[in-house]
Amino acid sequence: MLGMAVCFLLTTAHGEEGAKSFTEASKDAVKATVNYPANLVKESVNTVGTTVKNTTDVAVDTVKVTGETMTGDVEKAPEIIKTPVVGTAETAKDAVVDTVETPVKAAEMTKEQM
Repeated sequence: MLGMAVCFLLTTAHGEEGAKSFTEASKDAVKATVNYPANLVKESVNTVGTTVKNTTDVAVDTVKVTGETMTGDVEKAPEIIKTPVVGTAETAKDAVVDTVETPVKAAEMTKEQM
């Protein structure tokens, strides 16, 4: 996977800037080899952070709705079930989308750094 990303980045860089010397291409390959994993970790941490925040928001919203129901706002009782189900589904969807997009974002960041 990493090798494919490096080849992609080098091919793209080569096509945009014209012919590069072997030394320049080698330096770019080393940069990409070092930068891509770092960018991948950075994007992965962002994904995890967003997922944790969304999970916390779902828990807070559920507690809030439960408290409102217990203090007399009985109309919100159905939301006690609906809030965590919908929130969890949205969080899971966002986590999957972010996980799929993470390698692409890391490759784009690496390309910008070259």
